[in-house]
Amino acid sequence: MQQFDKRLMENDNSAEPEIATQMLVLMARGIFSSLRIPVAYYPTKNASSSELYHCIWPTVKSLALMGLTVRAFVADGASWNRKFFSGHQSLPHQQGHIVYYTQNRYLRNERLYFICDVPHLIKTTRNNFENSGWHLKSRKLRFNNLDIKWTHLLDLWKWDRGENRTSPGFRLLKKVSEAHMYLTPSLRMRVSLAAQVLSSTVANCFALHGRPETKSTQHFIRMMDRFFDCLNVKTPYQWVHGNKPVLKPYTDVNDERFKWLLQEFLPFLDGWQQEAMSTPNLAATEQKKLCLSDQTLQGLRITVMSFVELAKDLLNIPGVTFLCSDKLNQDPLEEWFSLVRGAGGANSNPTVKELGDIHLNLLVAGSNAVASTRGNCRTQKRSANLDDTPLPKKKTKRTQLFN
Repeated sequence: MQQFDKRLMENDNSAEPEIATQMLVLMARGIFSSLRIPVAYYPTKNASSSELYHCIWPTVKSLALMGLTVRAFVADGASWNRKFFSGHQSLPHQQGHIVYYTQNRYLRNERLYFICDVPHLIKTTRNNFENSGWHLKSRKLRFNNLDIKWTHLLDLWKWDRGENRTSPGFRLLKKVSEAHMYLTPSLRMRVSLAAQVLSSTVANCFALHGRPETKSTQHFIRMMDRFFDCLNVKTPYQWVHGNKPVLKPYTDVNDERFKWLLQEFLPFLDGWQQEAMSTPNLAATEQKKLCLSDQTLQGLRITVMSFVELAKDLLNIPGVTFLCSDKLNQDPLEEWFSLVRGAGGANSNPTVKELGDIHLNLLVAGSNAVASTRGNCRTQKRSANLDDTPLPKKKTKRTQLFN
């Protein structure tokens, strides 16, 4: 498609096609089943939103012919993905508003929702936080006339470690280490480091520290922690181990978490953005630095509105008793890429044919293929039923020796 567009623009049929540097992979994941399988992959260099359109919708049609209903598109917050979402602005009431769903053309009267991958949103939010007064210093986050700075977190971490005390005592932030504070490019890719920084444990430690200038930082962390918990329900019994009711599975369309997301979290983002854009004596570019980036805000809003409506639709299906929100992220795709990288060994640039061969091998291996524990996301623990019955041995003739 890229080559065809280039020939039309340059009117040159002899132009050589560009070499692909990336692989666009489409994976189907079951919401109420363990299905997780790549269904299509396309070599590309820079996939535009229009190219995504001609790759994704034929895949939706193929899945529909197989009897599988696509309920949502889940992708990270890359610019071409967001343009693909906004390109479906066809309904009259969507004009000028955030586009978070479209009509499923292969299933009458059914919506197909857009969701930005929640782990990626947590990482981009943490990156905004880190760049506020630290690292790139590209943002100056401020809420309720108080700064939200990464240096607040650094000071809290040092206080918790007891660097200025003669005999350090028990730590409150036992999971927070130097890897969380002083991030490298590879460490910024790990979701766990972002989730542990934007956690209720850190917010409670801020409250115990008692510094009034960190109240906005504390409130910001609490809001992001609850947002992540609402969309990170992994199992029906996860909340029991952590004693966190917010991690209970969704069983009712009137769940209070839906109300919190729509009536507290979204107004928090809107109020923060309005406060930033109404700050006097600042240029528009400087006002935007007082809040999260536009891309992150858009991703958060799209995800919240899509999740609430989709979750209610799913819970209204006869026979559905509960819903785990973790099913609506792309962690299985991250695990698949981890398996591909591991299968390739030292070959970090596989060809399309090599990728296809690896994919077939992974299909044969099934659940026995284990992703790297050092990947960007935590791998799902899956038990495989292995048969250790000894194989039958070939009978051999025994010769008896007589003295």
